[in-house]
Amino acid sequence: MSIAEIAFVGDEIRRINADTAQGEQSIMVQRDMKQWALKEGYWPNEEYGRIMFHYAVARGWTQEGFTGMEIVE
Repeated sequence: MSIAEIAFVGDEIRRINADTAQGEQSIMVQRDMKQWALKEGYWPNEEYGRIMFHYAVARGWTQEGFTGMEIVE
């Protein structure tokens, strides 16, 4: 087997067994949330889940009575 073929096989193995990666949008939201939490005094004393909740409320991302399991037709 040539070096090129070995490299090709290695590339294919990495492609097939790919790891998950965090996207740019997710990273940007997390950075913005941390800046917001610092400004609002939530960081670092509040639980992360509560910071996310308060951040979502502040951004208007919550809907009363919406669970995410509703069927929309």
